[in-house]
Amino acid sequence: MKITHLFILPVMLMLSGSGCGELTEFENKQVQEALSDSLFTTTESWGINMEIMEDGKLKLKLSGTYASSIKNENQNITKISGPVYIEIFDEEGKPDTYVYTDSAVHLPDKSAFEMFGSVRVNAPEGKKLRSEYLKWERQKDRVSTPEFVIFISPPDSIAAEGFFGDSDLTNYTLNEGGGRAVID
Repeated sequence: MKITHLFILPVMLMLSGSGCGELTEFENKQVQEALSDSLFTTTESWGINMEIMEDGKLKLKLSGTYASSIKNENQNITKISGPVYIEIFDEEGKPDTYVYTDSAVHLPDKSAFEMFGSVRVNAPEGKKLRSEYLKWERQKDRVSTPEFVIFISPPDSIAAEGFFGDSDLTNYTLNEGGGRAVID
């Protein structure tokens, strides 16, 4: 009888110990899904005012009517309803370029904004850009759109399909354009 107990006891301990070991693939997936749910956050704000500073200097001010932010392991995005107003500051901290649009999306991980609907950019020297869509990559100081634009650089105005340039509209490329130029 003692021999049977000595044999059964180690077998029982091994079986119960193996149940506490590693999780199955299915169990791991369930744990990941549960953790993902707890890492998913959304926030809503009305009357949004946002300021972005770098190295102690104000880079931009943004105001909008409503914003919803979504953050999880796959995305970090803020959708801003308008009218949306963005004021961009130069290196000296002075307002430089002004953007008005119906709505915008802020992608903080990419330091980018996408603007939708009646986008109007007013830049130094009276330069203006009009489009229905504009993407602004802040760190690269680059704005672009594949869509129809009207670009005004007094006294010239150009209509084109596509625009690529910097945020103050000093260096730019227009695609498939046509317009009116005044030659002195």
